[in-house]
Amino acid sequence: MAKVQQRKQNEGLGQGKFHRTAIYKHLTSNKNSAKILDHLGVGFERELFLASLNNLSDKGNPLRFNNFAYCMREIITLILAKYSSDKDILNCCWYKNETDKENGITRAQRAKYSIQGGFSDEMVFNILELDEEDEKHFIQDTLKEFTRLFRELNEHTHLREKRFNIEDIICETLAFQVLKIMNSILTLIEELRGQVKSYVADEIGETLIFEFVSTTFNELDILSTHTIVDYSDLDSYYVDSICSKHVVIKGDGTVYCDLQWGSGSDMRNDIGASTSASFPYDFTIHTKLTDLKNLELGTEGINVNTDSWYE
Repeated sequence: MAKVQQRKQNEGLGQGKFHRTAIYKHLTSNKNSAKILDHLGVGFERELFLASLNNLSDKGNPLRFNNFAYCMREIITLILAKYSSDKDILNCCWYKNETDKENGITRAQRAKYSIQGGFSDEMVFNILELDEEDEKHFIQDTLKEFTRLFRELNEHTHLREKRFNIEDIICETLAFQVLKIMNSILTLIEELRGQVKSYVADEIGETLIFEFVSTTFNELDILSTHTIVDYSDLDSYYVDSICSKHVVIKGDGTVYCDLQWGSGSDMRNDIGASTSASFPYDFTIHTKLTDLKNLELGTEGINVNTDSWYE
């Protein structure tokens, strides 16, 4: 009899473990979870998120949502910190103090800055091509829902009787709402940066060409008596950040040069030499929020890597 009871207990544990694994796989394959993972660093940040989902899948544990809430609150804070800066938020045209603290910043304002930086709401509407009234209120409604759910997470990190051992349906509903709202915020972050990237596409190439033609690059100049830049290819670029006053765009490419040793006379007398070479470069460009078409190279400018020449 004792052996039968022990076997049934073991069977129950095995089924529970299998069920928990199935839920965990469902949560990790969810599109909202996938989006969040894309914005987390490899290692600790991703492991923390997966651990929070594992807590959520632990049915039968009365603290599962409390553990999930605590972890998700920290994960959201980590994500927003990647895109927000207190100093920059205070300098945004849309900022106003909505707290009782000096230079106070709300969680919704951090999320708003993460999405649009210092862009005015009207500029965001234009960039994202939002025409309908319900579309224009989408970001505002998203931030309101984010604030509500973040407060809900906070409540569950403070253990009280009514926050303990909540029902499965409520637990999973709240959890998926949190994952969904974070997906919405991260999608808006990506969409705005994608639209800005497209908006400045034509100007990027022209700015780089002008710089290569009009500027002497020491790292190229020292390679020969006469170094001439023939042309450059733009391989890739992306919006690195949207700050309170400007957008930072970074990218890379390849520059193609003619290197000549000796004067023109030396070349005619066959005592000079020349060759062609190409080198990778990276760049940083700034553009004002009020005039995205006016691009300027940042202090970092264009950096040409000539290490391959010396190797």
